[in-house]
Amino acid sequence: MSKFSLTIDAMGLARQIAALVTAGGQLHMKVTPHTVLNSGVKYLIELMGDSVVGVVGYELVRDNVSEIKHLCVHPSYRGRGLGKKLLSKAVIAAPTEYIFGLVRSNNEINIRNNLSVGMRPVGKKRAYGSYHLIVFAKKKTLERRAT
Repeated sequence: MSKFSLTIDAMGLARQIAALVTAGGQLHMKVTPHTVLNSGVKYLIELMGDSVVGVVGYELVRDNVSEIKHLCVHPSYRGRGLGKKLLSKAVIAAPTEYIFGLVRSNNEINIRNNLSVGMRPVGKKRAYGSYHLIVFAKKKTLERRAT
């Protein structure tokens, strides 16, 4: 069995996640290291050494519904498929049958990534500036466990 040891602690990771998520200034609220550590969001990260270069979160919002949120890739690492990889892993990791996420209508790459992992547009939410939010959703086929 392999063992792994990180050279960065939870607070260090939380600082990097918060910085990456808030860097674009696209959110209506600021994500802080404290909110990263204490919210119900579970984060999947992509590391290069001790640096977080990609992140996506998922959060249980109801018994059978999870929300995908905060998909971000550091600008220096874009164009390598990390966003699609992280989104795909979040869809798999979300523990519910139904998943959804919100994507800005001007974020063409994230729209393509959502479509490529089987998410489909099901609606839109109010406008923010010159764009609106597209609601992407998917019903997962959950594996049945033997009893």
